Amino acid sequence: MPASVWIRALQLLPYLERLGVRSVVNDEDAAADIAVFVRRQDEGSRRLAERLRARGVKVALDLCVDYYDETGLLPGGYGVTRQHVAECRAMTAAADVVLAASGFIAERARAHHPRVELLPDSVDRAHFRFTKRYDRPARWWRRAGPPVAVWCGTAVKAPEMEPWIALLAKRSIPLLVISERRPALSARFRYVRWRHASVPRDLLRGDFSIAPRELDTPYNHGHSHFKIGMFMAEGVPAIASPVPSYRDVLVPEQGGLICDGPGEWEEALDRIVAEPALLARWSPQAARAMEPYHTAAVARDYARLFTALAERAG
Repeated sequence: MPASVWIRALQLLPYLERLGVRSVVNDEDAAADIAVFVRRQDEGSRRLAERLRARGVKVALDLCVDYYDETGLLPGGYGVTRQHVAECRAMTAAADVVLAASGFIAERARAHHPRVELLPDSVDRAHFRFTKRYDRPARWWRRAGPPVAVWCGTAVKAPEMEPWIALLAKRSIPLLVISERRPALSARFRYVRWRHASVPRDLLRGDFSIAPRELDTPYNHGHSHFKIGMFMAEGVPAIASPVPSYRDVLVPEQGGLICDGPGEWEEALDRIVAEPALLARWSPQAARAMEPYHTAAVARDYARLFTALAERAG
């Protein structure tokens, strides 16, 4: 199951239940007011959406990737093909509303549909329940070596770090990689296997998270904030490229830094090595910045939307 299905659907269900929204999963014959299609936009899904609308069911297309702009396959075998674009546009036409995981995706969707709702990714603090502590400065700041950088994501996307790995190595900054399998990288790193049950604690093994991205494709512009948001919610500051959704949650000097280009990355890393106490200052600010994006808060926006749609369906 893609992580996005958990982020965009499954973790929301208990919170929606408490708000009076009952859900069933993958049962097209269920008596429902609204059908939400998450990571489903192929021809079979479009035909199903049309059948459901004919029964009076409101259809919502949920997008966590910008499938409106073709990129071709990127290194690692992911990206947006011409078929993806055609399927997404056809599915958009069959929907009553489009739900977008980022502002960039919402903007692109508005070029193709009159009703688009920005419902950002959320972080479930019941699951990501730990908080990073920097409360022993006499011990922590004086330990041998600089703070530890941590990256978490799918292995096929780990090579995105390559242009920045040398910057870490130059400063002897250890790198921790959390992924479903060990990726092939050009420098030494510590590997921790991603597991749903253990990742909330594993995130705390690093002292700051890194999220570098080349913003040379619409695909990368459309990413949600989740890659840095899960760290920030647990009080781990982030050093990140200027992805639009990252800017939504990360205020520079208040939870980490946004770095545009190698020069700014070098400056940020130099600051952290020279003054690691910055991380202790940024940590609570990072956690506070993510409070509006806790699943309990975002679920209320879903519930309001679903209630309005159900009233129209009735």
